[in-house]
Amino acid sequence: MNPYREVEEYVSSLAGVPVRGEIPPEGKGDYAFPLGFRLARVLRRSPAEISREIAERIEHPLVERAVPEGGYVNIFFDREEFVKRLWEEAVSPGFGRGEEGRRYVIDYSSPNIAKPMHVGHLRSTIVGESLKRILTYLGNEVVGLNYLGDIGTQFGALIVAYRRWVDEKALEEDPIKELLRIYVKFHEEVEKDPSLEEEARRELEKLEAGDPENVSLWERFKELSLKGFERIYRRLGVSFDVVTGESEFVEGARRISQELLEKGIAKVWEEGEKKGAIVADLEKEGLNHPVLLKSDGTTIYLSRDLASLLWRVKEFEPDALLYVVAIEQSLHFRQLFTIARKLGINKELVHVSFGMVHVEGMRLSTRRGQVIFLEDILDTAVERVAAEMKGRGTYSPEDAEKIGVSSVVFWMLKTELNKDVRFRWEDVTSFTGESGPYVQYAYVRARNILEKKSGPFELLPPDDAEWRLIKLIARFPIVLRESARRYSPHVLARYLLDLATRFHNFYDHNRVLGDPREGFRLWLVTAVKNVLETGQELLAMRPPSRM
Repeated sequence: MNPYREVEEYVSSLAGVPVRGEIPPEGKGDYAFPLGFRLARVLRRSPAEISREIAERIEHPLVERAVPEGGYVNIFFDREEFVKRLWEEAVSPGFGRGEEGRRYVIDYSSPNIAKPMHVGHLRSTIVGESLKRILTYLGNEVVGLNYLGDIGTQFGALIVAYRRWVDEKALEEDPIKELLRIYVKFHEEVEKDPSLEEEARRELEKLEAGDPENVSLWERFKELSLKGFERIYRRLGVSFDVVTGESEFVEGARRISQELLEKGIAKVWEEGEKKGAIVADLEKEGLNHPVLLKSDGTTIYLSRDLASLLWRVKEFEPDALLYVVAIEQSLHFRQLFTIARKLGINKELVHVSFGMVHVEGMRLSTRRGQVIFLEDILDTAVERVAAEMKGRGTYSPEDAEKIGVSSVVFWMLKTELNKDVRFRWEDVTSFTGESGPYVQYAYVRARNILEKKSGPFELLPPDDAEWRLIKLIARFPIVLRESARRYSPHVLARYLLDLATRFHNFYDHNRVLGDPREGFRLWLVTAVKNVLETGQELLAMRPPSRM
């Protein structure tokens, strides 16, 4: 068992309540438990008195001494015993693995057919992929699902635009960019001729009704788009277990709308622009009356999502369904989950929301053509990294690709999900600072040492510099579980930054090869490499061989 967890369980049993340890300020111990504060109200005694009493009772092989301080019990570990607990585990490939045994369905990426994947898609794609990897590593069964936007008003617009303005040669050469061009042109022309919107609406109705010509066009748009998406997914190392689309749930959306109407969860709207539409009655929940089915029988995003949710529950029988989607869709998911619960769905339903991505202060708008293509972002990152590596004399195309793509991935993941990402090239691809290359450079340094000599190991009592690094290595399994608990890969990303910083500092001030403590420090470097390598893979980064 992990030494931190072992002591947590022991102290919890001693106190009679579950308690989680904290990292205290420097010099105050190795681990701290706020037991006095936790128990003061129950026992009606002062926090300091409770902490003092519990500290006096602590006797455990991992604890050298326990010191009460206010409402805290500060633990000083027995260093030798601590290292013994880690000795084999920290250098094993499966360090930190779990056996949680839950089943998840994670909806992520979900680009729109016939539109390019831009930098705004990256956060959903990478957050979802890394969550899938972390949860799987912890012993869960995870279904990664790509739910494509392959139906909706944009397809009526695209069909009209295709018939009027498509350049077939350009479509064959670069289908996504040509589809974007005619989509943007449609919205430019609508401002001159508003009747185009009505024409697009009629084409969408025909598509949903199964018109052969419109369906054929839609299938072509979809096939061309998927080829473009797959090229980007390969570069990112992203894969899905299931790829489905909104179009598959049109009939289900109509059925569920009628069912909600019959059960009194929905009603027919009787006035204004929504007259004749079926709407969900969520007024008591403060969520208004969202449309489920338009008056002309056309389905809408919410009802299709609801039909898809019910299918996922039936098909996969998950414990939890996660939706990795921008924070702007928060109202939609509150409405969706509320309706699902009214239908008796008692699964854990989670909107893993995240902030926007800002590139040079520009918000993205496909309609206006303000799109920063994701593939261009990746290409630029690789070019910048390649230039840096050439200056260092370490360039290889394979490693430049790994580092460049990983730099973009890490930049998206290191920020807390509820915050916006500010994208600055000088920071993203920097080999120093809070960046992906900085983490990867620590890994490469450890790897270079071990290529020269990888053992044998010698178990010794750690000195202060080694001890600071060892304590951080030991927290890896705890960090993984915290990332999973919070559904936030940023917890792991920040930890890898801390570990890289600690290792760089150790490397700069301590010899490994040729030092009297070489055998012990080779074990330590192996453990650092192991954690950094596993951590990168769980964040969908690819460890390079040199930098």
